[in-house]
Amino acid sequence: MSNLINKPLTQKERLCVVLSGDRYLTLYEIQQQCFERFGVHDSECALSARWRELPVAVKQKRRRDKCSAWEYRLVA
Repeated sequence: MSNLINKPLTQKERLCVVLSGDRYLTLYEIQQQCFERFGVHDSECALSARWRELPVAVKQKRRRDKCSAWEYRLVA
């Protein structure tokens, strides 16, 4: 049972943890947060794929002001 407690988070779980705050983040910022918090380098493409797997009801995305980047967050 202790092995389950120490099991590393999956890529999707890391994405959800990073996006669970109030801030909108770009894929690059999500990538940086995953590395800073978990020491894992997730590619922007992989994070985008995990984003698409999440239920629509919990996702929000918008264009960042003054640039063309998309930014993302999860809602409760």
